[in-house]
Amino acid sequence: MDSANQTCPTISSSSFVQLVLTQLLTPLITSNCDLTASYPNDKSSNVYQQTFPEYDFIIVGAGSAGCTIANRLSEVKDWKILLIEAGTDPPVNSDIPSLFPTLLQSPFDWNYSTEPAEDSCLGMINNQCKWPRGKALGGSSSINFMLAVRGNAKDYNHWESLGNPGWGYKHVLKYFKKLERVRTPRLDEKLHGYSGNVYLEDFTNNTIYDTKAVKNFIANYSIESGLPIVPDINAHHKAGVAIVPGTLHNMVRWSTAKAYLGPDQRKINLDVMKQTLVTKILIDDKKRAYGIEVLKNGKYKQIFCKKEVIVSAGSINSPQLLMLSGIGPKNHLQNNNIEVIRDLKVGYNLQDHLITYGLVAKLDMKNLTVNVPNDDILYNYLSKRIDVGFVTDTMIFFNTTGYDANYPDIQIHHIVFPQNRTRLPLLSGSNFKPEIVDEFLKLSKQAPMLFMLPTLLRPKSRGRVFLKNNNPSERAKIVTGYLTEKEDVSKVVQAFRTLEKLSQTEAFKKYGKLTYVPLKECAAFIPHSDKHYECLARHLGITVYHAAGTCKMGPLSDPYAVVSSTLKVHGVEGLRVADASIMPHIVSGNTNIPTIMIGEKASDLIKDDWLKWPYVETDQFLISEQAKEFHQHAKFLYPFL
Repeated sequence: MDSANQTCPTISSSSFVQLVLTQLLTPLITSNCDLTASYPNDKSSNVYQQTFPEYDFIIVGAGSAGCTIANRLSEVKDWKILLIEAGTDPPVNSDIPSLFPTLLQSPFDWNYSTEPAEDSCLGMINNQCKWPRGKALGGSSSINFMLAVRGNAKDYNHWESLGNPGWGYKHVLKYFKKLERVRTPRLDEKLHGYSGNVYLEDFTNNTIYDTKAVKNFIANYSIESGLPIVPDINAHHKAGVAIVPGTLHNMVRWSTAKAYLGPDQRKINLDVMKQTLVTKILIDDKKRAYGIEVLKNGKYKQIFCKKEVIVSAGSINSPQLLMLSGIGPKNHLQNNNIEVIRDLKVGYNLQDHLITYGLVAKLDMKNLTVNVPNDDILYNYLSKRIDVGFVTDTMIFFNTTGYDANYPDIQIHHIVFPQNRTRLPLLSGSNFKPEIVDEFLKLSKQAPMLFMLPTLLRPKSRGRVFLKNNNPSERAKIVTGYLTEKEDVSKVVQAFRTLEKLSQTEAFKKYGKLTYVPLKECAAFIPHSDKHYECLARHLGITVYHAAGTCKMGPLSDPYAVVSSTLKVHGVEGLRVADASIMPHIVSGNTNIPTIMIGEKASDLIKDDWLKWPYVETDQFLISEQAKEFHQHAKFLYPFL
């Protein structure tokens, strides 16, 4: 039966006992049905039964960009679209905000480990950081913490200045607005959208722990230190303290799978294959992509396309697939016995936002001492929509140089660890060594903790994605490059210094006391010295799930560019990449919303090419006598016409 037609079960109540059970269980059943989203059926068997399966467009990866593109292209009723995902439907617990750590190292996570490092990830088992990437419909939007940040306007203007016309902030703003369905009154209505696919709502204060008090605490010491309140960080890009909305609807995760593949968005011309690995892009002698090869249940299958293959598999899988298909660095491909089709710097330019544990505010606050098992979290959430709320939506943005307050280079995330926790799944899921997790637990016995986590927004350091070999079932090799540039080390140290200054305010002293995580590896350094802070960063710095840049967008004159400003792979016809991997420079904030924006813009770029009608990069359409007839036909594509 199609999941879209399923209904919630009911309980009959012909006796007193049944009546009591009905009153107790019906709210839970109803709430659970609200969480159990309806996702498209898996059409894999249909595809495998066909001798010569063919589509107009094939999209590889049902993540933040892939789901978006699949929906938008399927708006053209004459096109037949195939979307392929290596994972399956997200689990129910992914919908509950504070249970997202349970998804780390689960079947819904690619569970990547970075290569052992000598200068970073030193506090991790085998010196390897875990790099969570979503393996389910919705991709990482199904396992992240749902923070909705666009980045800074200057990020996109910089992209354009590098030779990427149409990617300046004035051009991409309309796509941010197009994707949004804002449901919070405090945002600047002129700079937001209210009828898009992605719900943006504030996180609730209806939490087991008193997160409202923690938010006020953060805001008060920030204001006293001179940082202003920024009511809408996505409209007014500047240093300050901000409440960040989430990709939520009624305190339920609103992934791109729900936003773009849900029942209201279902299209009959869109097929979805799940638990299917794309092993190769098929490219002919004229260097044109004409299909893909997939693997499912041990059986290979070739699927063909008339128009384009669009790779939206993410910043690790997209470069891996290109290289397996013969597009990548010549020497690297030859060393892995892969025929070279196009010599491009695929896998280079890897960037990530390094987030660093180390400084802790011990809190003197009530209602932060409850230890809640996961089962109780689920019950409280289903029955009353009471969440745990240990990650706060209150963030601080500032510039370490002090030169440009409108272009922050540090973002402070905050996590609350209530007193007497016996397990810290967020830390163990990040691969911290057991003895380091024990140090966190010792701190937890002393008082509730607020971790103040500096996040390096515009790292200068670069990593790289390599092939391990030519086996598509093998994981790619990830070299993070964290803190290989002295400038990045300096910025992280300066970020710690700024947190020190915040801790000297009267508002901070009223409820908090600053301390650091004691590490034996850093004991040789004077506490709070530059070397001590650098040591903490090299041991306790981890990913914040924001890998980007490995299929860089840029002109042919850029030796590291992989795709053009229209996202076409240089030198290969019928092939585009559209996900966070195309970012020339990582944006100054969380990457999920920018990746959805890339999917929205990519969809228009593709339509521009294949529908052959005059569209320009403004909020208006160029109307000519020849285009009027098509313009009327296109109203169903663009509701604001």
